[in-house]
Amino acid sequence: MKVRPIDEDGLRQVEQWLAADPDGGASFGGFYGQAVQRWTPLLQAPSRHGWITFDETGPVGFIDLEILDDEAEIMYYVSPGRRGEGLGRPTVEHVVELAKDLGARFIHATVDPSNQAGLATLRAAAFTDEGPDEFGEIEFTLQADA
Repeated sequence: MKVRPIDEDGLRQVEQWLAADPDGGASFGGFYGQAVQRWTPLLQAPSRHGWITFDETGPVGFIDLEILDDEAEIMYYVSPGRRGEGLGRPTVEHVVELAKDLGARFIHATVDPSNQAGLATLRAAAFTDEGPDEFGEIEFTLQADA
């Protein structure tokens, strides 16, 4: 898995993926479906990071990482055409390493309870299932310095 910082072309790619993805669009489309407009200003903050993930065949998905103090919130997405190829776990492992490199000691992620692949990916990556949050999503944590 490789990453490159997300730029305006990458943000447009995110919008295209979500527009063509009923499941991902339903989960992420509200914010990331308007990535150019909504994510661009956030990426100006030193605490916010975004990357396009890719492999030798091309773009795979994207990563969103926010770090405040030593707490990181991660979000990752694998594009519909690349799902089922085992790319979720290396993507999560990569974003965990990026978060650690940027000083995170604790990493948080949430997953819609119907996203069985996402739930399995975070569990396989040693995240702890904390149960549902106030929005009904399943919250996961990982102590990065353990």
